[in-house]
Amino acid sequence: MITFRRLLVLVILATLLTLPAAAFAQDAETYSDPDGRFTVPIPTNWIAETLDGYTVLRDPDDLISVSIVVVESESATAAIPLAWEVVDPAFDVGETNTITPPPPPGVDEIAVTNYDMINDRLIQGYAQRVGETAYVMLFDGDLTALTQRNAQVQQIASGLTLLAVAATDLTSTEPLPVASVIEDLESYAEGLLTRLEVPGAAITIVEDGEIVYTGAFGVKTLGEDDPITVDTQFLIGSTTKPMTVTMMAALVDQGLMEWDEAVTNLLPDFRVADPELTEQFTLRNLVCACTGVPRRDFELIFNGNELAPDDIVASLATFEFFTDFGEAFQYSNQLVATGGYAAAAAYDDSVELLVAYRNGMQELVFDPIGMENTTFDYLAVEDRGDYATPHGSYLDGTYQPIPLSLEEALLLAIEPAGGAWSTVGDMARYMLTMLDQGVAPDGERVVSEENLLLTWQPQVAISADASYGLGWFLNSYNGVPVIGHDGNTLGMTSAFAFLPEQGIGIVVLSNGQGANLYNQGVSNRFLELVYEQPLAFEEQIQFFLDQAETQMAELEAGIGDAPIEADVEAYLGDYSNEALGGVSIRHEDGQFLLDAGEFVVEMRPSLNSEIQDGEAFVMFGAPLPGTSVIFKGEGDDLELVIGESVVEYSFTRE
Repeated sequence: MITFRRLLVLVILATLLTLPAAAFAQDAETYSDPDGRFTVPIPTNWIAETLDGYTVLRDPDDLISVSIVVVESESATAAIPLAWEVVDPAFDVGETNTITPPPPPGVDEIAVTNYDMINDRLIQGYAQRVGETAYVMLFDGDLTALTQRNAQVQQIASGLTLLAVAATDLTSTEPLPVASVIEDLESYAEGLLTRLEVPGAAITIVEDGEIVYTGAFGVKTLGEDDPITVDTQFLIGSTTKPMTVTMMAALVDQGLMEWDEAVTNLLPDFRVADPELTEQFTLRNLVCACTGVPRRDFELIFNGNELAPDDIVASLATFEFFTDFGEAFQYSNQLVATGGYAAAAAYDDSVELLVAYRNGMQELVFDPIGMENTTFDYLAVEDRGDYATPHGSYLDGTYQPIPLSLEEALLLAIEPAGGAWSTVGDMARYMLTMLDQGVAPDGERVVSEENLLLTWQPQVAISADASYGLGWFLNSYNGVPVIGHDGNTLGMTSAFAFLPEQGIGIVVLSNGQGANLYNQGVSNRFLELVYEQPLAFEEQIQFFLDQAETQMAELEAGIGDAPIEADVEAYLGDYSNEALGGVSIRHEDGQFLLDAGEFVVEMRPSLNSEIQDGEAFVMFGAPLPGTSVIFKGEGDDLELVIGESVVEYSFTRE
């Protein structure tokens, strides 16, 4: 499952992000085809060459190549092997599958061919056909390098501009009044909830300085009748990040800190592996996703109960930098959490960091905006009594409720990066404050216009037409700038997006793990309706649903039944890893289990694994469905490996 998703990642972004560059696109060098057929951005420190019959872009380490070939073909699928004949006539790698996602406007057909993995080398062909001309991109790279430079690859994939195709540009188009589309949007939101089997959701829309719509759908807990209401609290995950940055901006306004101040001024124990970089690290760097520090969420999930803010800050001393500052987008919850704690130290260094952070958020953000039901306090949420139950995702395609304690264990130590509870009403008030450039709905200024707008400045490219600012995703819809931030926890999903020039925005909160397809489906349908655009995103949703059916069939064929104890007896016992701590492997009530302390998950045999010197299993349920677990060796030399590629952790037997 994870491998299949990894193979699809280029397709997903190349298909969905074929929008014209907008005000938030990061400046990049552009390669223009000598024959005038296409242009493509050149990511930072990459090189582009014109060779015999094609163009190739290579990363700084020469571990990734993206070849662009234009061929004549009546079939996008047939065009891909034709392109290989130009780039590498001796190419002979087995094909795993070819899929044909729905094409963007102006393109007649898309095809994507995935190939066998050879020595951790990922190979993919991607063709767009316009008439009888096909524009083919051939991706070939080391898996680790692709993981480290994924955003730069997406910049190329999404930035290939076919000069024969006229892009839709809505920058001069006025959106319809929201009231005119509500009935259609409600019907769509309710139907999509059922189709995707998401337990429940709440939605709000703002327009011209007012909350013009709130709605609720589904239930708080699967199997029960208690409905979601417009006042139901949800965990908002990473949508907390821009709120934390708002607090930081307010502190800059007060002169208590500066964006380009050294982190060590506020957190003297802050360290990264390179002493020189430690001194260079600024508060801005902590929240820009531009330093090359990778995502390491496993360490949060496995150690949540043992981690405190000081541990999060200290953990950065072990983090590897994948790229130079400003070179490639990398998303790190630990870095943003540290940014929140640095701001907390600036706000009040007389109390513990977590206490200072919560107090600062309450005084500087929640109270002045009037966010009465936004909190980090789980006990307060339970006492209030109107909250959504988180639901984890399982490999059989179902959602199942998970305990609040599992969410709390993950989020407690990184609250500034993803720990807030809120309602759609409170989120709407926050959105109105952003749209009014820092002025709350009751007229109180929360943050200066200068410092708010600074957070909306691109810091690093995510794709050809999307960037990351300071705690914000900066995107576009057919040329119209869109600002926002989605969020995911172990059992909930949030979407938060607004159009600053049009004064409209939408919030979608749902109680399912990884329910982004629902949240984004509703958000995109809203934009399509107000701009009177075709039902384009729906085609993407249906494509994903069709692929999900295929994946489920593959999973059923590739995952074995729960093993009997005798078959896994040699693996039972305790294991430890320096970063993730200890886990216990046991067989209980007919299930083969991994117990990490924070969570217990069932494992099933992976029948499709090609592991030569071990036996592979996959986690069957929350919080990490589909994650590989491999046992290597035997006896005292038995080793447990969790994850893959750059997200791989080796455990030794105790």
